[in-house]
Amino acid sequence: MDDDDAMSDNSLPFGYGASAFGNEAEEEEEEVALHRERALRYMDWNTPANSYDVERAASPTSSYESMHSDDWTDAMADNQCRVQLHRQDSSASSCDSYSREEKLEEEPKEVEMTQEQPSDAPPLKPELFVDPNEQQHPALTVDFTFKVLQSSLEKLSEESFRRFKRILWERYPECFRDRLDSLDVLGAVDKMLELCGLQVSLKITLALLNDMNFKNVAEHLQGLCKRNEVRYELKNTLRKKYEYVNEGLTQQGQQQLFEKVCTDLYLTEGGNAAVNSEHEFRQIKDLQEDGRGKTSQLFFNNIFDPEHVEKRHIRTVITKGSPGIGKSFLVQRFILNWVEGRSHQDIFFLLPLPFKQLKQVTEETIGFMNLIYRLYPEMKEVDNLEFEGCQVMFICDGLDEYSPPIDFRNTAYWCDHNDPANVNVLIANLIRGNLLYSAYVWVTTRPVAINRIPAECIHQLFEVRGFSNEQREDYFRKTIPEKEVAEQVIAHIKSCKTLYIMCHLPLFCWVVGTLCEHDLRSGELSKALTHFYTKLLLEHINVQGNKLLSKDEDFFLKLGKMAFQLLENGVFKIEKEQWNEFGLEAEDAVVTAGLCTQFYREKFMMYQEKVDCFIHPTMQEYLAALYVFLSFKNQKKNVLEGPKFKMFQGSKQDLSELYKSAVDKALQAQNNNYDLFLCFLLGLSVEANQSMLSVLLSNKCSNQQAQQETVRYIKKKMKEYPGRKEILQRCINELFPHPQMR
Repeated sequence: MDDDDAMSDNSLPFGYGASAFGNEAEEEEEEVALHRERALRYMDWNTPANSYDVERAASPTSSYESMHSDDWTDAMADNQCRVQLHRQDSSASSCDSYSREEKLEEEPKEVEMTQEQPSDAPPLKPELFVDPNEQQHPALTVDFTFKVLQSSLEKLSEESFRRFKRILWERYPECFRDRLDSLDVLGAVDKMLELCGLQVSLKITLALLNDMNFKNVAEHLQGLCKRNEVRYELKNTLRKKYEYVNEGLTQQGQQQLFEKVCTDLYLTEGGNAAVNSEHEFRQIKDLQEDGRGKTSQLFFNNIFDPEHVEKRHIRTVITKGSPGIGKSFLVQRFILNWVEGRSHQDIFFLLPLPFKQLKQVTEETIGFMNLIYRLYPEMKEVDNLEFEGCQVMFICDGLDEYSPPIDFRNTAYWCDHNDPANVNVLIANLIRGNLLYSAYVWVTTRPVAINRIPAECIHQLFEVRGFSNEQREDYFRKTIPEKEVAEQVIAHIKSCKTLYIMCHLPLFCWVVGTLCEHDLRSGELSKALTHFYTKLLLEHINVQGNKLLSKDEDFFLKLGKMAFQLLENGVFKIEKEQWNEFGLEAEDAVVTAGLCTQFYREKFMMYQEKVDCFIHPTMQEYLAALYVFLSFKNQKKNVLEGPKFKMFQGSKQDLSELYKSAVDKALQAQNNNYDLFLCFLLGLSVEANQSMLSVLLSNKCSNQQAQQETVRYIKKKMKEYPGRKEILQRCINELFPHPQMR
């Protein structure tokens, strides 16, 4: 039966006679009789001895327009006040009416609406009763109640809505004094909330919709209310899970509130952005970005912007970025902003599905809804995710960490969210759009894994590019509590161009902030670079580097050897043949170790070139220096001398000879190609740096006598090469990071 035709003489609601559908004369006669009956009823009820009030929400007229979220923090606000309701007898004389109103003004009486009503008052209808001992669910807010009532009543036809208003006025004289005929949907909802409060407004609306046989609309109203409570519980779960952050790649750091470290990131649209190839001492053409691929900066709210989503029919968004560039921070900020009601409130359910968790159930066969229930038990109250007015969004963070291959081309078509299937099948069909087509899907990944997703499944592509110059300074000001210390750190990184360039990486900023704060507590800031890069390498080793070492104990030695050979040839782009030559797999270096990355750039009109490289040219120089140091330490080789390198005997003078040959190599090179390499190599002689790299070094080989002898040699070279005095002084700073050590 259609909703509009659901009313019949046999199913008329209470107080709505069959004559209401008769001719105009009968209708007018009945309406006059009804007014007389209600007037007599109110003449008895309006006596001071028997008067009573209805608890109602404070008039929200001004607040409705200003509220734009269902933030439950205001849910328990005091929305209750009392108003005495008296309907006047429409058939009484004006004199009697005036005297009665004057008397009521002089002697106002108020009685709460409870179950204990005066004996001569009509019985209270169940939907009007609110148990004072029952706590209102915090998800039930003014804003949500207004929206859900509005959306439900707007589903009624014009004629049905008129009937609804008439029945509402006739059935609940306790609440409504004046007729509601002139009110539109917004006005009617406003009046209900004003006079009845949140819970009663929902109850009487639901009761009338059921009595009028608008079952679908009633189910819509009930479904939204139930899902609103589930959303409240989901937001609590996500807040607890994401409100704290461990900076760095490892989980060894002290937890702190995400809000204290959250900083804007440099975000662009498109996927052809190259790595940051800016360098203090040289121009690196291999990695320079094609000017045609440059795009303007975007902002956080551009991700799933409602206007763009509707205009461009966006469903699946991919965000890529190099390791440590800030992808997971971007996701965490998105989640917390949604939880706190600051953005993207058009999304009803936000469900993160991290690939780290998904790969733990890859061997199972499970229904998609059961997978959701396992990750978010509070969602068990919802039997499906396809419900009008409840937009769902999934965030799949870290596709590159999901080792089982997802074959989008050959995976079976799957659209039943209850029928069990392999997790690979479920994820592939979710991204394809076969499962929950109306849902939004956001996938983050390192560039190396982006080709796993077919181009036709990607509706929008973003790239996270770390921090801009202003953002990196904002980061230190936000994360370092002491303002004076923060400014000292910023001044320090600005004093060294290489340090400032590398701080485009949020992960490197965390490394710098941590070590600089430690140095300041100890006395003064170190002028060395090597300990920052060593700490960064240690972070990568602690994540999955040990897994690589168990697979190939010489992995970092091989990677460093490749870096050194490329540096010798003045090359920073890694070709496929070079991976094979050094016995390496790109997957290990790019995905597992996170020390390399990939990007695409348009080489010709219809051809894109894939470029493999280190996450930054200076990281290649650091790993090259590490290779030279490990070769000396583990194999007694001086690889700086070329194929016919000298074998050391292990004497105390050997280390100083290695350093002297490195100084000579750097001074004789053109275009300052080995300047940073030399700094890193000398810095690795410091005991603190070797301690951090203990996983790669069986024992330390620091020798203060060799360091002092190297300093004397460098000072001698300063006189011979006055134009290179600055870089030679920086080499001394690497050997003795603190002045008191010299």
